[in-house]
Amino acid sequence: MPVTDRQLAGFRRDHESTILHSTSPRHLAGPGDARHVTHALLAAGWTITSDPASPETEVTSPDLQARLQAAPQFAPSRNWWRLTVEPSNSRSWYASFTQKVPAEILAGLTDTLLTPAPADAPDPWDLFRSTGWSVTQSENGTGFEARSPDQRAVAEYSRPFPDETYSTFSWRIRTREYPADAAESAFDGRSVWNGWLDGHTPAQAIAGLVAALTNREPLLRGWGQHGWHYDVQHERTSRTGTDVADAHQQRLKNVQAQVRAARRRQRLDTVPASTPVGTVISPAARTR
Repeated sequence: MPVTDRQLAGFRRDHESTILHSTSPRHLAGPGDARHVTHALLAAGWTITSDPASPETEVTSPDLQARLQAAPQFAPSRNWWRLTVEPSNSRSWYASFTQKVPAEILAGLTDTLLTPAPADAPDPWDLFRSTGWSVTQSENGTGFEARSPDQRAVAEYSRPFPDETYSTFSWRIRTREYPADAAESAFDGRSVWNGWLDGHTPAQAIAGLVAALTNREPLLRGWGQHGWHYDVQHERTSRTGTDVADAHQQRLKNVQAQVRAARRRQRLDTVPASTPVGTVISPAARTR
């Protein structure tokens, strides 16, 4: 379903009088506006399937194979976002994130669900290294981990229980309240937000999430918005809340254009090679 004029007007109203700051690093910038995620899904044809009277929001893909839920929790450490994907031709997978994951980072994952996967996805460890994250063997010795330059964020891909034969590999992402000491585990201490993805998450989804996580570009946050870490760096910017609303609307138009282009390519790919493009195929011919 498309994003309605009323929804767009609500987004603009919420942002147009905001005093903006460029906020970095982005993994500590706070959750931002969840509509950066959900409006893009709606623009791509997803529908709202949650109970209107419930505080939980649920949106479902047109093919009913993917579902994103946002369930407010009283405890910030509990999962706020839950993504479940059940493809018809491959293994199911799911991911979850706590409340303070920046919407722009979560969108790096969910945006990959809107169009068919590319033939090749970038190697996530190359993405980490290219942006200054350090990559080492994971703490339990079964995979790898990457740490941000400020030592406050860590992403690990490993087998969580190496002594169990049938345990699967999975991804963990965690941002810490304080930088990790060289002698301690990056998963100890108080966290700002956490993410978890199971081992069957497709390569393009992981690459999209990692690219958004490691992007050095600051995020725009309105002064007075809650949720950012106390140690983030703020710089005044000439951009305004109106610019944010305009950019959001353009993002939705871009998503719609990408989805339409992907559907056109898919239709062309289903036309038999011997059939000239533009030829009308009769229903009888399709059933033979």
